This record gives sequence, C-alpha cells and structure tokens, in this order.
Amino acid sequence: MPKIKRLPIHEAHKIAAGQVVERPANAIKELMENSIDAGASRITIYIEDGGKQLIRVVDNGHGMDYEDAQICLEKHATSKIRSINDLATITSYGFRGEALASIAAVGIITLLTKETGSTEGTRVTSHEGNITAETAACPEGTDITITDLFHNVPARAKFLKKRETETRNILQIVQAISLAYPEHHFQLFVDGNLSLNCPAQPTIINRFSQLWGTQTAQHMMPLETTELKKGISLSGAISNHVWFRYDRRTIFFLVNNRWVTNHHLARALVKGYDNVIPHGRYPTACISITIDPEQIDINTHPKKEEIVFEHPRIVEQLIYKAVRTTLEKGVSQQIKREVSFARSTPEVMSTAPFPSFAPTPDQPMHMPPPSMEQQIASPIPNQEQQTAIASQTTAIPKETEPYTLIGQFNKTYLLIEQEEGLYLIDQHAAHERILYELFAHRFEDVPTIQLMFPQLIPCNKDDLAILEPHLPLFHEHGIAIEPFGKDQLMIQSTPVHLKNAPLAELIKQVVGWIQEYSSVDKETFIKTVHDKLRAQMACKAAVKAGDKLSNEQMQELLSDLYECPNRFSCPHGRPTGWLFSLSEIERKFRRR
Repeated sequence: MPKIKRLPIHEAHKIAAGQVVERPANAIKELMENSIDAGASRITIYIEDGGKQLIRVVDNGHGMDYEDAQICLEKHATSKIRSINDLATITSYGFRGEALASIAAVGIITLLTKETGSTEGTRVTSHEGNITAETAACPEGTDITITDLFHNVPARAKFLKKRETETRNILQIVQAISLAYPEHHFQLFVDGNLSLNCPAQPTIINRFSQLWGTQTAQHMMPLETTELKKGISLSGAISNHVWFRYDRRTIFFLVNNRWVTNHHLARALVKGYDNVIPHGRYPTACISITIDPEQIDINTHPKKEEIVFEHPRIVEQLIYKAVRTTLEKGVSQQIKREVSFARSTPEVMSTAPFPSFAPTPDQPMHMPPPSMEQQIASPIPNQEQQTAIASQTTAIPKETEPYTLIGQFNKTYLLIEQEEGLYLIDQHAAHERILYELFAHRFEDVPTIQLMFPQLIPCNKDDLAILEPHLPLFHEHGIAIEPFGKDQLMIQSTPVHLKNAPLAELIKQVVGWIQEYSSVDKETFIKTVHDKLRAQMACKAAVKAGDKLSNEQMQELLSDLYECPNRFSCPHGRPTGWLFSLSEIERKFRRR
C-alpha cells in the first residue's frame, strides 16, 4: 500500500498560498503593486475587521480585457515575464503570477475590470477554485474585492492577530507605497471611515506631512543625493538631529521603488545617527535606492519583501555616508559653522570585585524628588548578559568589609575607598537597579499617590487605539490612566516615586513596545513589556546625574544596592560601579 499520494490541486494551492499571503496586509500589498504596474494614479483601499472580512482595492489603471481577466487568477499567469532570463532586468512589482492565484486559494474574490477605451467590462468570481467570468458594466480600471480571507484555512486564520494589529500592518503597507509614489493619490477606508487620504504631492516631504503631520514634516530633510561608480544612487528624506521615535515603524527602504525590509540597511541608517540621537531611539526616514536590476535579486523571498545585493557593503556605506553628510549639513546651516559628528572611543577601564557595603538601618533614606531622566535607555539585558557582567566580579563576601565613603564626585559618582582600590558608583544606575528590583518583586510595598491635578497627556488617535487595550498594564504598575476625549489621556494617580515625573515620554515608549512585540506570543509579549515598563519607571524615578546627595542618602544607597541580587548593572545593562585598583593607580603615577 503506497504511503505517498499526490495532493488534490486545490489543496496544494491552499498550502502554497501561505508562503505568499500570511495576513491581510500581504494581500493588500500585492493588489496595490498590481495597480501600480497597471499604471494607476489613484488607488483606494477598503478594509473591514483588519482585512479579515473584507479587502477591496479600486484603481484607475488600464484594466484588463475579457481574456486576461479570465486567466489572471490562475497560478503562474503573468504579463511581466516570459522566461527566467527576464528576471535579470525585471522592473515591475509582480512577475511570478502567484499573488492573485494565492489570494484566490484562501479567499472569495470578485473582480471587476475594464480596459481603457473598451465599451464593456468583465466580472470574474472565484470561490474554492471555481472561476467564472461574464461581461459587466463598470468604470475603466480594476475593482477587486476579497471576502472571508482564510475562511477555508483555519490553521492560518487562527494565527491572525487582533483587528487593531492587522489594521496597523495594513496602514504601514499603504504608507510605504505612498512614500514610493508621492505623485499618486491614495485613500484608505477602515470599517467604513476614511482613515488616510493622500492626494498627489510634489515632494516626499509633503507626503510625510500627510502621513504623520506637519510637526514630523518640519523635521525632515532631503537626503543628499549621491552616486557611486557602481551606478547606485540614493534619494529620499531623513529626520534631523532633534527628532526621533521609540520604534522603527517609520523607517522605510525602497529599492527601485519596491518597499523592502533589510536589517543591514537599517543598521547602516541607525549607525549614521551615532552621537546624534540617543541610543535606543530611531529616526524617521525613507531612503530610495536606485540600482541596476542586474545587481540585485528580488526572487529570494516568497512575498518579495527581502532583497539580495550584489555589492551589499557598498550600499550600506553609501547610506551611512549620505546620512552623516545630510545631518552635518543640516546642523551646520542652523548654527552657521562646520559640524562633524565624530565618533569617540572611550578609554576602557578594568573591572574588579564589586564591594559589599554595610547596611545602615538607623539612617533613613530620603531621596530627592524625581525629575525627567536624561539618560538613555537601551534594551534590558537578558539572563546571559547579566551572568556575563557578574562573571567579571568575584563572589561578594557576606561579611561586612571595611570601607570609607569619600563623598560624591561631579554630583554623579560616589567615591569609595576600600582595600582593593578606589570604587566609583554611578548613583543613577545604582538607584535604578534598586527601584527596578522593588517594582519587580515587592510592588505591593510601593505606595501610590492621588494627583491633586490630574495630568493630561496629548495622544494622537492612532497611538490611543494602540494603547487602549493595554491600559490595564499601567494600572498593574500603579498608574491610573484612562482616555480623556478623542486625543488625550488622563493620569489620576502614580507610584509615589513617579509623582513629579512627566509621563508623556514613558507612554510613547510603551506605544513603541506594543508595536515592536505585537508579533510574539502573548506570554512573551506580557513579560517583555512588563520588564521594560518597570525598567523605565525605575529610570525616571531614580536620582539623576547632577543631584546632590547627603552623606546619609549615599550610605543608604550603598546599603540598598548591596541587597540587590543583580547589583552589578542597571536594568538597561550599564554597570553600576567600576574599580580603579591600587596597582593601576600607582602605574599611572609611575610608582611601579
């Protein structure tokens, strides 16, 4: 009895469709690209329930005649290429003839199309592999409707995210393609409401204004157009040195006007902002790369979202240099002098055993009121990183070791003399660690305070829609927050440590985390966002560089730090202390 059998063709198509259409956003991307290939200058998208129930794309392109409309839903039916050799010079979006066939395999399609100059149009319907066509009255162009996406593939449907998440992914697709074609008119209707209206614009910066508002557009600069001997050129726009976000969702790369995701290109862009914007923050940018089609391979990814360059290092270096040049020119014009964002390499100091500090329960601690943190938050170190930091130190003795608190240096570091040498403790990093452990393990001991005047925080409708399902996250951490009107949040109470801290920045960061980790499983999402929120709360509540501490406050800080299990680093991975050994100091003075 043979075990291997051929799958029915309609079942094979359903399985293969999952590689091209993972979610509604993929279907919309394919349909919009088809519209662009058809010469459309106006594209309107309608979605319902995040695209799960309805996707409709209407364009004013050149349309199709009856014969083309009949065959366009069949697998590997394409007007773009005739052989594999054509891939070397392909300039259109589509070429495999897989997109419409894949969508038809997992959804119900109704297609209305009329060729330019024709007297009648064509209606094509596809359901469960059955395709029918008939003549119909319709305007010139193409109107394609998809209903009940993945209705016949429950294994795929169950992995779709909530409506809000799928809608955000669709919005990002529309943003990317509208940036690639500022001279086109795009509209997006969500559940019957006009969510995005982008008439044709003369420049990409005007398009940024439509997509993200005039405030963002005011901080955008045209990228200095550059070209190398390899025939690679760049254009687009990037944000200036004072504008940044907490997520990467407004970074776009276009290769021959095709939106692609490429971590190496993104790394080159962010590297260009070194010493310009804070670490852990991201610019807004759209960089368009024009390159000879023979120098790239766009046939490496089922959804054509990734790309391979023949000379990737040249492209990355070109992006880095163009970003640096644009930023330096922008700042130089503002201050009327030459500016260079040179990278500095700090001197690496040695680490040594971290001291233990005697607890002083008879000296109560009263920290200065918290203010807005100017330090930069980087990702929370994982367990391996914590272990690596701890491995640089020897075991801390439980017995009290003699030490002398010399005092505070530069209102930032505590100086401690011990037998091994001179210790410097970063007061902010140390207090950050103390508060993080308190928030993480003994939050019930943290009192909250009712604000006499509730704090109102402006919040655009998109961020509000992202935050609203996750407001209980704030409540669990002692922040009583709720929507106030259509574009504000109201905070009524906070943990006592945060009573004087402006929370607008924290809320923006949470929005970024929700977007960044929306694709992970629920358990990982909750753990990651909780950890990051605690770390940022600790960062904002901790004493700052520049805060003067009394001797009692310094003693209490050292005592509390000694009680922390992960006292070698702050929650963001920065060390809390460094040792200058006696021998190292003596070598500096040439005593040995």
